[in-house]
Amino acid sequence: MAPRRRKSRMVPQQPDRRANRTILLRTLFLMLVCGVCAFVPLFVKLYQIQIVEHEKYEQLAIDQQTRDSTVSASRGTIYDSKGTPLAMSYTVYNIQLSPRDIVKLQDAYQEAVETAREKGKEAPDYPEPTNQFIAEGLSEILDLDVADIIKRLEKVNSAYEIVKWRVEEEESDAVREFITQNHLSGGIFVMPTTKRYYPKGSLAAQVIGWVNYNSDGKGAYGMEAVYEEQLAGQTGRVVTAKNGKGTEMLYRFEEYYDATNGNDLKLTIDATIQSYCERILAKGVETFEVRDGGFAIAMDPNTGAILAWANSPTYDLNSPWTVTDPVLAEYLEKVENDPGSSDQAYLEALGQVQNQQWRNKAIVDTYEPGSTFKAMVLAAALEEGVVTESDHFYCSGVATVADRKIRCSKREGHGDQDLATAVGNSCNPAFIAIGQRLGAEKFYDYLENFGMIGKTGIDMQGEADNSKGGLVWDRDFFTGVYGETSLATASFGQRFKVTPIQLITAASAVVNGGHLMQPYVVSDVTDSDGNIISHTDPTEVRQVVSAQTSERCRTILEKVVDGGTGKNARVEGYRIGGKTGSSETGEDDHTIVSFLGFAPADDPQVIILLAYDNPKPVSAGSNYTAGGWYISGGNMAAIMAGELLEDILDYLGVEKTYSAQADTLVPNLTGLNLADATSRLKNANLTVRTVGGGDTVTGQIPASGASIPGGSQVVVYLGESVPTDPVEVPNVTGKTAEAARQALENAGLYMKATGATDYGSSTVALSQSIEAGTLVDRGTAVEVQFIDNSGGGAGWGF
Repeated sequence: MAPRRRKSRMVPQQPDRRANRTILLRTLFLMLVCGVCAFVPLFVKLYQIQIVEHEKYEQLAIDQQTRDSTVSASRGTIYDSKGTPLAMSYTVYNIQLSPRDIVKLQDAYQEAVETAREKGKEAPDYPEPTNQFIAEGLSEILDLDVADIIKRLEKVNSAYEIVKWRVEEEESDAVREFITQNHLSGGIFVMPTTKRYYPKGSLAAQVIGWVNYNSDGKGAYGMEAVYEEQLAGQTGRVVTAKNGKGTEMLYRFEEYYDATNGNDLKLTIDATIQSYCERILAKGVETFEVRDGGFAIAMDPNTGAILAWANSPTYDLNSPWTVTDPVLAEYLEKVENDPGSSDQAYLEALGQVQNQQWRNKAIVDTYEPGSTFKAMVLAAALEEGVVTESDHFYCSGVATVADRKIRCSKREGHGDQDLATAVGNSCNPAFIAIGQRLGAEKFYDYLENFGMIGKTGIDMQGEADNSKGGLVWDRDFFTGVYGETSLATASFGQRFKVTPIQLITAASAVVNGGHLMQPYVVSDVTDSDGNIISHTDPTEVRQVVSAQTSERCRTILEKVVDGGTGKNARVEGYRIGGKTGSSETGEDDHTIVSFLGFAPADDPQVIILLAYDNPKPVSAGSNYTAGGWYISGGNMAAIMAGELLEDILDYLGVEKTYSAQADTLVPNLTGLNLADATSRLKNANLTVRTVGGGDTVTGQIPASGASIPGGSQVVVYLGESVPTDPVEVPNVTGKTAEAARQALENAGLYMKATGATDYGSSTVALSQSIEAGTLVDRGTAVEVQFIDNSGGGAGWGF
């Protein structure tokens, strides 16, 4: 029997879970690796775009979708005390290219040409806006180099390329016409901005300062720099949306953010008084052959307000980089023409002289005040009661202090003199004695009280601090072992340095009743609507001396001008007080001559400090200039200061008061008998000379109403005709007073004498009001200015 075949049975296979898990894990791993490799760089890129370079791409989006233009704020105006504009802004235009948009204009032109060709139409009726065409057109209008414009046009990713800044109206109009005629709107822009203009040119240049467009249009020097934030205002914006083609969507899609105009400044400076100071400073620099310029400050002594502040050298505010001063220009020319000089040497020299003309030397620089400082020593001594007007001082011409001999300006000495005479003579030995009576401690107290150490705090840029750098002794040194010599030299203003603004501020306290006032230049800050934002009130720092001491000082200082070293500053009709100074500098043949003056002497309304730095001697060691001027404050600065004070006082309307020799009006004598005519002339302080033998006056010279000096002689004609032929004015310059008077009388003219009143042999005529050789009517009065040009010793004197 065959064996039974067993029936086969399928056994189900169990899944290999381990293998499946491995495959799954491998799949997931591969997906993860691929995902990381794919998405991590993407994530990094997104992080870089959205986080790291967010601002960059945001700006690109803004540039693509909008056009953002600035609207310049109008810089505030600077006015003088009377409302005269000294610095103002007006609208000009920046010419701006957008090379990126010009490419679109060029592409659009090509498309228009192709479309016209396909349709058989004419091409656009305006020139193709190629880079060359645009560059040549703008070059002709703006006087620019074609190649430079093309370089800017080639920056095709840029939308802001300024080809010329601050273009005037005529040029900007021409650019607008060029844009319109050639369909360049959107590629070339005429953007309004402002430009600073100084209507008075160089007037008060160092006080006002200027706007430096090489430094973001910020103020450089002076008020422009000090009050930058107030004057500048805030820039506005115009944001315009663009469509997908980059075309600007004006009006409906435009936002305008107003600019805020800057605030205005009103200064204490009076433009008229400023012009007087600048004129007299320039006149003295030329007359005395001054090598290093000078300064002139006019102040209201009662408030500390600066009325004028002039510096030499100076410059034109509208062209501040240009060197116009003759001395500086000559120096630059020498450097430029020097065969051994390089371009770099010239540029360095140019930078030096530019800084020299920009700097306000009367606040930045210090100097030894010389005898002008004696006014403060006088006040201190009177206040402390160590001297009185009845005290006498003997001067032999030299004083011995410790082991040192100190000479007076008058080498042979002044002899015996009371206090007022010693001040009038500017006697160094007398002031050494006064300083010794005060003592070093008290003297130093008054140096501090008069503000001669440190800063005045004036609202101007760059005030020097003379308490640093050894410019003024410290108290311990001054009162210590070396104090005796220091006290002696300080008593007449030598061997320490102050700023001119410190000196005039201290001198104001001497004559204004004893009040040390803080000087200031800005009186008001107002907004563009005229509302006052801030106002400066006069600020008293401290009372230094009493009102009685101040009055005594004024009386004594008036005598300095009335017969003392300051006699050349005398002006008929005005009471002027002051003090002369001649300051040593430590350099050979380098003297700073100065005059400190105030008027009217009984009630000061103005105080001035006038100085000329380094008049040129005719030869090494000489005390005279080539023009014959003796180098001293009394002979140079005083005469110019008298002229300046007369101009200022006339302008301020200060009434003149006359002496017996003052001008008087000639009465009408025609028809009177000789006795009555003589009586009337006597009442007018005039004398008579007769011509003819009649009983009745038939004519007179000068005619009635003429103004002639008191004491003059009137020619009365009795039965005779008055001569009508003109006479020639003689030349009296260089003559003594008597010789000048005689020469004019011989010509039938009268002399009005001004200036020095002590008509000694050294007093001569400096100038005459009517030029020699001029034909004038008989009886005309000629004003003759006299000066005492006698030498008084160099350096340490007046």
